[in-house]
Amino acid sequence: MADFDDSAVDLHFIGNATVLLRYGDLTVLTDPNFLHRGERAHLGYGLSSRRLVGPALEPRELPRLDAVVLSHLHGDHWDRGARQHLDRSVPIVTTPHAARRLRTWQGFRQAGGLRTWESCTLRQGDTGPGDVTAGPPLPAARAAAPAAAGDRQHAGVRPPRRRGAAAAVHLG
Repeated sequence: MADFDDSAVDLHFIGNATVLLRYGDLTVLTDPNFLHRGERAHLGYGLSSRRLVGPALEPRELPRLDAVVLSHLHGDHWDRGARQHLDRSVPIVTTPHAARRLRTWQGFRQAGGLRTWESCTLRQGDTGPGDVTAGPPLPAARAAAPAAAGDRQHAGVRPPRRRGAAAAVHLG
């Protein structure tokens, strides 16, 4: 297996938990949130959060996406900008609950859900595979955000299992 080529990687922090990841030919967006400063994200159970800083990119400035990784379906990780501006044919890797809602209520027909510890592989062109594995909720996330305690799982990037692999992990 070829060693990891860090010259082929580009991470662009957009805001909150939104990151644009490019690895060779593969382009993945995590937790798309494009709210502007002062706008509110609805978190469920009557809770909301006000955005303090605007996004580094607008949805119209994004390159063509090969996939979206969505940790969970709250307004601070999937907002109306994502709903309105992302291509509905792009594959979305998320929780089973979020995948059903995205497919049936929002028309994202390639949304797929992973149960805890299930994996899928993303691939584009000659780029080596990118593995996505659903993990259990983080205890710190439960303590910091009680609304998130109802979430059964969060989709995340699999930790590296071999030398030369890479992982992009955020707790947003």
